[in-house]
Amino acid sequence: MSEPTNNYRLPGEVTLRNAAKIAIVEDKPILLDYWTVSIDKTALIGAKDNNEKLLVKSEEEYTSTIIKFYKTKNGTNSELIIITENSIYIVDGEIPSRKIS
Repeated sequence: MSEPTNNYRLPGEVTLRNAAKIAIVEDKPILLDYWTVSIDKTALIGAKDNNEKLLVKSEEEYTSTIIKFYKTKNGTNSELIIITENSIYIVDGEIPSRKIS
């Protein structure tokens, strides 16, 4: 890999193991495309007025509806395994959340 990489921490072993178990049972892919933006606090968990929750990167980029959250610990950091209708996402446990429209 000749591309420069940022020094982002990786999801913890327990988080990855639990996400793998869920992925096998639910036959869903594990996606990490919200991992770095959740650490940077540029992504968020958005809640609509009807209490539907989504992972959101921008007005144009967001996930399907969140079905369930699992919280895990990685040393002093917390992490979330987020199950949506279509996929499993791993994000930093300190990801912001707010109302969206």
